[in-house]
Amino acid sequence: MEKKYPQIYQTLKKLSAVAVLSSYLLILSLSISYSEDRTLTLQEAYKLALNNHEAVKIAEEGLYQFEQTKKKAVANILPTVTADAGYTKYSTDKKSSFTVLQPDHSYNYSIKVGVPLYRGGREWSALRQAKYMLEAGEKGLSIVQENIIMGVANAYYSALKIAREIEIKEADLKRAEERKRVSSARFEVGEVTKTAVLRAEADLAGIQAELSRIKRDQFVAQDKLARLAGITPDFKLIEPPQKGLPAEDVDKLIRVAFDKRDDLLKSRAEEELAREEIAYTKGSFMPSLRLDGVYSFRDQDPGAPAFINKESIFAAVTLSYPLYEGGLRMAELRESESKFRESEFKRLNIRKDIENEVRESYYNLEAINSSIEFYKKQVSFAEENYNTVFKQYTYGLATNVDVIDANSVLVTAQQSLANSSFDLQLAIIALKSNTGVLLNEVKSEW
Repeated sequence: MEKKYPQIYQTLKKLSAVAVLSSYLLILSLSISYSEDRTLTLQEAYKLALNNHEAVKIAEEGLYQFEQTKKKAVANILPTVTADAGYTKYSTDKKSSFTVLQPDHSYNYSIKVGVPLYRGGREWSALRQAKYMLEAGEKGLSIVQENIIMGVANAYYSALKIAREIEIKEADLKRAEERKRVSSARFEVGEVTKTAVLRAEADLAGIQAELSRIKRDQFVAQDKLARLAGITPDFKLIEPPQKGLPAEDVDKLIRVAFDKRDDLLKSRAEEELAREEIAYTKGSFMPSLRLDGVYSFRDQDPGAPAFINKESIFAAVTLSYPLYEGGLRMAELRESESKFRESEFKRLNIRKDIENEVRESYYNLEAINSSIEFYKKQVSFAEENYNTVFKQYTYGLATNVDVIDANSVLVTAQQSLANSSFDLQLAIIALKSNTGVLLNEVKSEW
């Protein structure tokens, strides 16, 4: 083909080379894009955790079970329909001169409709209990989801703190290397003793060891966040936008918490559930009334005069009244009344705890916010002080110890400012959680 059609052959050869090169470039671009670290925002971490975490799945299954409980309570009120059928085959038929003693085979079937007319109100009380159980289950699911959100927020900001600490330590490492360079240069010209160089080298080694430890902690923090979100820990965190402080005062936030906190709403549902348990138990002291309608048919072969009336339709009304059961009902009633009192105490206890939690979160938020301005000033003064002392050390007007002390103050101030900035955002999230508005706010931002 190359000899007969040289131009076509050359064209095909060029096209093949272009196709191979294009494929290589495509694979290379895909591998490069895949190797890049993916980013993870706080909202994405929330959503992934709520979709993937096993605790949420368990709570969802519990809520589904409560839904089935309500369906069972409804079924207890509705009529029941039962169908029965039977067939009997005998080894041999037996007859007398008057009748058939044993047929060859016989069969029968019936349909029964039962209607519960009155059971002391227990069936309706059970339905209301199922309703409150479902309501408590919904609030329980919300509580689990909000706990997961708080866990994600703590893990996310902990990882951000460590990342910021690494940045501070890397800058500290650069300053330590510069101090070592200056110390070595001054030692060469005889301005300082060997101890200054050794102190600078020891300080540099300590910072390197500290940086290694912090990077190990970063892996741990990433793994913890990945566990909550249900993903692999190959991501880069994006610092969330700064949230503003709440405009409401603490008393208004407490009132909001009383209306929104899921644990308090759950306790109220459980209190109503305990109240209905009393009504359900009292129903056991009342009689029960039931109506049953039956259609039945039976036949045999050979037939017999006794089976002239093969089918029948009848209705039955059954009235039952418990006379004595050894004190069981009274014990159950007293137990249900005790459970109701217990639920009241639990609700009051939760209400008081909520008030303390909101106040504590509010005051903690105010304390952190007020300290940030002081930390900013401290960082500014510490940076200026370090630069001044290091310049003095360069010209022999300060000692190596003075530089290290100034650097220690600077690093401490930078870490305090970084931690306080992240703690402020975490305190805002905690306050929203304690007031019961965090979950709805997170879901509204999806």
